[in-house]
Amino acid sequence: MVKKDANESNSKRATPGKLTAEMIESLPECIKNWLYAIGAVGHEQIHNTRLKQTGRMKLKPQQKTWTASEAEQISFTNPPAFRWTVKMKMGKALFVTGKDSFLEGKANMRIKLAGIFPISNSTDNEKTDQSSLQRYLMELSWYPSAVINPLITWEEIDGQSAKATMEYAGLTGSATYFFNEQNELLRVEAWRYKEDGEDAKPLLCIGTIKEHQLVDGLKVPVKVEITWMLESGPFTWYIFDVHSLKFNFIR
Repeated sequence: MVKKDANESNSKRATPGKLTAEMIESLPECIKNWLYAIGAVGHEQIHNTRLKQTGRMKLKPQQKTWTASEAEQISFTNPPAFRWTVKMKMGKALFVTGKDSFLEGKANMRIKLAGIFPISNSTDNEKTDQSSLQRYLMELSWYPSAVINPLITWEEIDGQSAKATMEYAGLTGSATYFFNEQNELLRVEAWRYKEDGEDAKPLLCIGTIKEHQLVDGLKVPVKVEITWMLESGPFTWYIFDVHSLKFNFIR
């Protein structure tokens, strides 16, 4: 399914050109400094990416042990879309698979036991759609040239932070980027829906960058922690390493 979506994406018809200084002139200063620091200016623009993640998860705050996971993600910038698939080992012979996708402004989340038996399915839900759009915004550092997408507007907060807001397919969502004095990305924050029920309220979701690495001329995050700020306190549910990252794997 991942390959099928990739082959059908409009991104395959895009011809990558280089990101220039003129293209980013109107962006907040901290975003421009970051793009220069990671090597994005003068680099081929990113229209699609494919990466793999090796990580650990906790599905509930009270969970004592971490669950090992392997995931793959493909992302597209025109139009904005992603598909993330994961396999979690729950026991000696038991595993759970999950899929989280965002396509044409619609999110789809499915979890299956042994890859066959459905456990949950969330689709056609505005809160899930908005949360997935914000996840897309939080992951711009894997396709940084997308910062100039006309769907995204930027607002400077101070010299070391800026907020991105995207309007797409009737949805609106924002994410805030924070940098250190060396123009390295420290974390990304967004107020997202963790649940899709009627009583669900936005919670602060934080992606903390623990390590960067140079991949094909771009400095990108390769060690990340994802945390929800619950009423009971911070809940770090996913810690992962990125590997096998490919830019513009479809041309």
